[in-house]
Amino acid sequence: MHSLEIIPKQTERIKMLPPNLFGDIYVAFIPGDSIDSIITACKSILDYGYTPVPHVPARNISNEKELTNYLYKLSDVGVKKILAIGGSGTAPEGIFESTYAIFETGLINQFNFEQINIAGHPEGNPNDMNSDLNLLKKLNWLTENNIKSSIVTQWTFDITKTNGWIEKIKPEVQYISNSCEIHLGVAGPAKITTLINYARICGVSAASIIAKNKKLDLTKLLKHNPSEIIDTLIGYDNLHFFPFGGIKELVNWENNISK
Repeated sequence: MHSLEIIPKQTERIKMLPPNLFGDIYVAFIPGDSIDSIITACKSILDYGYTPVPHVPARNISNEKELTNYLYKLSDVGVKKILAIGGSGTAPEGIFESTYAIFETGLINQFNFEQINIAGHPEGNPNDMNSDLNLLKKLNWLTENNIKSSIVTQWTFDITKTNGWIEKIKPEVQYISNSCEIHLGVAGPAKITTLINYARICGVSAASIIAKNKKLDLTKLLKHNPSEIIDTLIGYDNLHFFPFGGIKELVNWENNISK
């Protein structure tokens, strides 16, 4: 089953999801949100019968005390999987500059998380010029600590770069862990202008979106079809959807391609 990424205020909308389409529901922790809202969303996701995978954003966590509190609350409500990421912004809000800095504290080892996923960046990471090397460093730490992991990528529009990245990184990943999967991020159906705005926020190249939609005067009318991306991607293990156009629209698209 595919995975889906939401923000806490979208939690109620997952009631409209058809069965057996999504399994893991990722909960994005964006700047300005609170730990309590993430915890509440995770509780609801569990009640709906899905597996919550909340973000743990290093640069947005103030200190070890806040990290311990957050991890404790996640574990206490029954969260078994998390996504450890660098987080938003180039400058940390607290003491953690990277995901690996959180790993080095050893605090995660004190909790019974069954899986800790990490982020991949097929188009590169504007906040980390050595994103691939650091990805392998994190995976190596997780493997040495006997923690299961998958790589979940940022969404992409650059098919050539993404396929090239998978071809390059997959052998290196499998050398460290033969159980680590690559889950490719894909934007759900949305207006091209919406995706361009999200691209600026997420560090995705807006140029690759524009290149696929050259009639710029019509971009307000154009809508992205995820199939155009998915049908040309190779070598991945699963898909991770970002429903920028809305969960209802994503479900309608999925229903249409399944007919």
